[in-house]
Amino acid sequence: MTALDALGARILEAIPLARHLQFSLLDYQPGALLLGAPLAPNINDKGTFFAGSQAALLTLGGWALTTLEGEACVERVDVVAAESSLLYVAPLEADAHIRVHAVPDDLAVFARRLQRRGRARLAIAAELMAPGKEVAARFTAYYLARDLSASHESVD
Repeated sequence: MTALDALGARILEAIPLARHLQFSLLDYQPGALLLGAPLAPNINDKGTFFAGSQAALLTLGGWALTTLEGEACVERVDVVAAESSLLYVAPLEADAHIRVHAVPDDLAVFARRLQRRGRARLAIAAELMAPGKEVAARFTAYYLARDLSASHESVD
């Protein structure tokens, strides 16, 4: 089982809402994650992708990327969303792709701080869109990660 498959299984087991979203973790490269979700279980009364589902998927995507990046540095990590901003740009009338990226300069600092201090903050940006189409929502957030596996230095 890949790290991506294992994380998907953990999410489905721990977060009941995720089962209703019917999301998939499609691809992971260091600093970037691609998720997918079908329209049907996330549809609203207007026949478009429900804004609440978009918010949940974008938040979940940022959490998943931060978790993957944290687990690339330390054995066990606990991640929480600390701050986010979401802009709905256009209605989405199709299945969704969610592209999540760590802010490049922030990723190296995140890894170093997590390893040295046992806690770190990661800035992410994400976009939700129909595959190959224009952006329907833009999301930025900060996630906090804490190493659960060891003791750490108190200075950076």
